[in-house]
Amino acid sequence: MRPITKDDYYSLKYCEAIVKELARVLPVIPTFPRCTDKPDKIAGYQWPADTTFLINVKAIHNNEDYWEEPNKFNPDRWMDENFEPKKNSFITFGGGLRLCPGNKLAMIELVCLIALLFRKYEINLVDMNFPKTIGIGITVFCVEFLVEIKLRN
Repeated sequence: MRPITKDDYYSLKYCEAIVKELARVLPVIPTFPRCTDKPDKIAGYQWPADTTFLINVKAIHNNEDYWEEPNKFNPDRWMDENFEPKKNSFITFGGGLRLCPGNKLAMIELVCLIALLFRKYEINLVDMNFPKTIGIGITVFCVEFLVEIKLRN
């Protein structure tokens, strides 16, 4: 039960792929605001300065123009060394000048958490056909998600 080392982290590529794919399919932050600083033409419409837009993360992450089979949970898409999401198509941590400064730390923490949990516990869904119940507020969360947790031998 030793701690995860830097070398361990770099060998956990599939755990990272799972975290990224889960964030793509079910983003924690469903929308975020952006505001224009000057008048601009966007999507064929003229918008005045100080117009606030809500960016729909889920819509972008499920857009067929950006993702092959966007409604399919497929961590393998992230395993190809040459795979790079199209610009502004994976915005779990925002993007551009407003990219979350803690995005790399968050990714390290999530990957290590998954590795540590599954190292010690076997975690299974109670019912594979159980409908997931999702709540949406500032963040997206599971209201009810039944799992069985057992210590590994």
